[in-house]
Amino acid sequence: SAWPTDRKTKEVPHVLDKSIPYKSLIMRREPTPLPPEPALPAGFSLRRYRPGDEVHWARIETSVAEFDGEGAARAYFSERFLPRQDLLRERCCFVCAPDGLPVATATAWEEAGERLLHWVSTAPAFQRRGLARAVVLHALHSYPPAPQPVWLGTQTWSHDAILLYDSLGFCLVRSGTHAAAHEPNLFAEGMEILRAVYPPEVFGRLLARSL
Repeated sequence: SAWPTDRKTKEVPHVLDKSIPYKSLIMRREPTPLPPEPALPAGFSLRRYRPGDEVHWARIETSVAEFDGEGAARAYFSERFLPRQDLLRERCCFVCAPDGLPVATATAWEEAGERLLHWVSTAPAFQRRGLARAVVLHALHSYPPAPQPVWLGTQTWSHDAILLYDSLGFCLVRSGTHAAAHEPNLFAEGMEILRAVYPPEVFGRLLARSL
C-alpha cells in the first residue's frame, strides 16, 4: 500500500472510491483546542461564501464524484444551504487558486442544535497540496467558542478523507447514530471493509482511537 502514515506532513487525495462497498460512518471531534490554520501554497487564498458560489461548490463536489452532475449538486445546495444565508456567509469556506477560482471547500454547518462539518472536497487537480486541511481548519475556526463537539458523516468510500479527519482530532464513533449525520452509523460493517483498505498500523490506530 502507498498510504502515508505521517499525519502531520502528508495528505491523501479525496476522490470517492466506489470500488469497495459503501457503509456510512460517523466521526466526532471533542471541543479541544484546534490546531492553527496552516499556511497555504504561494498564491492560494481562503475566503467565505459569496452569492453565486453554488456554481463553484457544485463543480468541486462533482469533480470528486459526490454528485452525478453539477445540476444535481446545485439543486442540493439550493435546497439545503441557500435558505440559511446567515450561516452560509460565515461557514461555507473555499480555497481559491492564484487565478481566483475556488478549488477546495468545507462547510461548518449547524443542524438540530449540533455542529456538523459538511462536504469537504478538493478538486482532483489541486490535491496533495494541503488545501483540504487548510479549508477544514478555516471552517472549524469559524465556529464561535462553545463546549460542543463537532460531528461529521462520512463513509467507507471516503477512506482517504477519514485519515485527514483523524489527523485533526476526529474519532470514529463505535455505537449509536446522530441526527445531524443523516445516515446510520455502520461502524462494525464499515471497519471490516476498511481493515482491507488501510495498512495494519493505520487501521489499528483508528480502531484504538474510536469512541
